[in-house]
Amino acid sequence: MSTLQVGTISEKVTDAGVAVDGVTLKDGDVTIADKIIHDGDTNTAIRFPSADTVTIETGGSERARVDSSGNVLFSTTSSPDTVVGSSGAGMAYEANGFLGIARAGTPLIINRRSSNGEIISFKKDGSVVGALGTSSDTFGIHGSGSGNNASGFLFVQSSGTQRIVPCQENFTSNDNVVDLGHTSNRFDDIHATNGTIQTSDRNEKQDIEELSEAEKRVAVVAKGLMRKFRWKDKVAEKGDNARTHFGIIAQDLQDAFTAEGLDASDYAMFTSTTWWEKEISVDAVEADEENGIEAKDAYTYMDTKEEETEGYTERTRLGVRYSELLAFIISGI
Repeated sequence: MSTLQVGTISEKVTDAGVAVDGVTLKDGDVTIADKIIHDGDTNTAIRFPSADTVTIETGGSERARVDSSGNVLFSTTSSPDTVVGSSGAGMAYEANGFLGIARAGTPLIINRRSSNGEIISFKKDGSVVGALGTSSDTFGIHGSGSGNNASGFLFVQSSGTQRIVPCQENFTSNDNVVDLGHTSNRFDDIHATNGTIQTSDRNEKQDIEELSEAEKRVAVVAKGLMRKFRWKDKVAEKGDNARTHFGIIAQDLQDAFTAEGLDASDYAMFTSTTWWEKEISVDAVEADEENGIEAKDAYTYMDTKEEETEGYTERTRLGVRYSELLAFIISGI
């Protein structure tokens, strides 16, 4: 099939065609040598600056680009993996799914209208692992699970009072379900103006009795079991500067109950938790810009299981609830 070339036409086109540099029509294809310019607006164009690259320009400036790697860039020419660290502004979508946004102000606003519920859902391998959402103009976050088994919390401002409360899957408040920390994943210090408030309403208690004589004897013994000590991990960290603490040794308290024919695990002041753990090593990852892989250093972490697992080491940690222990000791004074 013959080729017809069309450019800035300076003569009449005949059946034989006019060969002009710039545009080529061939077998149904259109080949542009450099750019397509809007008629009457010379600073608006689609440009082909290099092989496998297309840009869109308005006002004489580049606004968007698809590069040779399949990355889509908006208001930036930075590669997607560096745009978030740039000093400029823009958005980049990488062919492998990475999205980077940079701006001096708020870089992203997502607005759920009308109803309450999830704003962003997070998934791992297709399964939901958590969500951000709202309930009655309150922001919340929760993990996987359904109903009140989805551990989360709400940031509430109501009648001039600010508080953080547990929530469930639908971002409504939860009561008496969520724990803060775990025996194998503890917080360190809690800094607060006031102490904790324990529910002590008669209407929510049953089997209310005085202490038995055996229990009173354990209480007297427990008073004499108070010791001073230093935490091993703090000595390892601070040496001689590690400070002295006061309290009871959980094993000693357990033995005091046993001596009176009682089981310490029947009393809420005593806790014993068992789990299984294994140190996991993750190898370093080399950067692969072509496939969008970032370099990462090698690291290790402690993986824990709630049930016995092959290759994992069993761990048990004892503890006490001092609010109940001290009330117990007072009963024996």
